[in-house]
Formats: sequence, structure tokens, C-alpha cells
Amino acid sequence: MSFKLVEAKLDNKWDRLVVDSKNGNIYNYSFYLKATNLNAKLFYCLKNQELRAGIVLIEKDGKIVLDDLVVYNGIIYNKPTNKQNLSQMHSEQFQIQEFIANELIKMYEHIEFCLHPSIIDIRPILWVNYGTDLPKYKIDVKYTSYVDISDFRSAEKLEDIKIYNNASASRRQQIRYAIKKNYKTLKTDDVTKFIDFYIMTMARQNEVVSEEKLKGMYNIIKTLIDLKKGALYASYDDKNEVGSMAFFGWDNKRAYYIFGANDPSKRNGHTGTNVLWEAFYDLSKMGINEVDLEGINSPKRGWFKLSFGGDIRPYYEIKWSSE
Repeated sequence: MSFKLVEAKLDNKWDRLVVDSKNGNIYNYSFYLKATNLNAKLFYCLKNQELRAGIVLIEKDGKIVLDDLVVYNGIIYNKPTNKQNLSQMHSEQFQIQEFIANELIKMYEHIEFCLHPSIIDIRPILWVNYGTDLPKYKIDVKYTSYVDISDFRSAEKLEDIKIYNNASASRRQQIRYAIKKNYKTLKTDDVTKFIDFYIMTMARQNEVVSEEKLKGMYNIIKTLIDLKKGALYASYDDKNEVGSMAFFGWDNKRAYYIFGANDPSKRNGHTGTNVLWEAFYDLSKMGINEVDLEGINSPKRGWFKLSFGGDIRPYYEIKWSSE
């Protein structure tokens, strides 16, 4: 087959591919990528002039790099054609990935991207320069958690919710405490307050957040709220004070927990649990059935997110260096 790469633009044609692709996700849309202020480099992969895949990359100083604001990028396959059965689809995707993996190393000396969890087969990437002393792609396995929120909208009591029954004993206790103490979670458009919370949260971990990242976060939250593709939630404690905030975005496939932050002085309360739990109710009422909690790749964060009773999905971080 004759494959080629063609540069793409952040426009409606690109977004149509993201919508149609099983691998397309919130981080790939033009409105999201524009809001980040990052330099997004896009390509279409054509087979005999037919669009069969897209590539989302973040370019900085001539290198393709990872960035915290774009969790999933890299390859997204177009939907199968009407003539393809499962075997033919797998074969074509193998060929596409093989072609892209080899083309990218001709174009860049340094490459980093992170595939969506729906891409399972990465053999063509692993096999570049197989059996030689030439540089090879390096793979790091990451993990996220998906929670099924489809039954929140019809549940009459907590025990009617599948993930509540699968949640840890301590998380169920936190949920019940928040209800008993009349905690409430509301939507808000106070993005500045969230950014302040985020700075405090990171400072407690001895991390300083760059102004560039903070500006990107602000733009993403504001843009998605304005487009009605995201919501910022604030959880109030029994003193009617905000203790935790969380931002979710969504597309035609699922919702994504994109950012979260707390008031460090209220860490012993229940708002950190409540803000997610009540957001699940709201998102479910919108008709959303699934939430990607976006990463369980550090001990504390992993324990917290998995305690909500979701399942585990692996995904691949890909790196290449010509050196």
C-alpha cells in the first residue's frame, strides 16, 4: 500500500477525525489544543489518498515532547471502512503504525508521545530497527482508571451504584460522611480560585508551577466551560467553605478528570471525595457513562483514584532519541 504523511490544521476536518476515531479523545480536539498555547504539530496519514489516521504531536525547539496538558497524543486511527472485517482492520493499523514509526524518526531526532489506552498493539513501534545496533523506541507503560457512572442517574441509594460497592471501605466512609454533614458540590466559573488552589496544592508538595502552565490551565478551563464541553466543580464543607475543586471535560465518548486541587488547610475534610462523587452524578445526568480519571501513576494519586472502584487501563508512553 502507498502511505504518505500530510500536514494537517486545527480545523473542522481534523475534529471530524477525532470524533470518528475510537482513539480520539478530549486532548486531541482543535479547541483544546488551541487553548493550551502549545505548538501542536498535526499530520494526516493517507493510504492511496484516503484518510486512514492522524498524528498529534507537541513540538518545542525542534523536538517532539511530552506535556502535562496533553495527556494522550500520537496516533489516532480513522474508523474502519465498510469493507473491512476485524482482521483486515488490525492488519491495516499494523501497517499504518509501522509506516508512521519509521517516518517520524526520519523527521525528528527526539520524539515523545503518549498513546490513548484504546491502542493496545504497538509491535510495529517495538520492532523498528529490530535485530540491529541502531536506536530503538523506548516504551514506558502507564496506567489510568476508568469509572462506570452510567447507573448514577437512576440510583435511588448508594448501594444501587456499582462503583460504590466496588470502592474501598475508607472511600465509602468518606462518601457517607460528606452526605451526613451536608457537604455540597456546585458548578462554578471561578477559574481564578481554582488556579489559586492549584498553586497551593503544588506548593505543599514543594513544586513550583510555571506561569506558562498556569496560563494554559486557565485557558483550557475557560475555553471548555464557554463551549459547554467542560465543568468546574467546587465542594463546600459543613462551614460552607470550598475545600476542593475539580475540572472535567467531555467528548462524544466519555468524560475526563483533567485537573483537581484542594485547600491544604482542609485536607482532613471530605471535600476531596465529595467533589468527584457529586460530579459523577452530574455528568451521568448529562448522559455520560464513563469517566477517565487520567492517570494513577504515583502511589498516593493512584491509591486515591482507584479507591473509587474503577478498573485499570494501561497505556504507552513512547520515546525515541537518535543519540
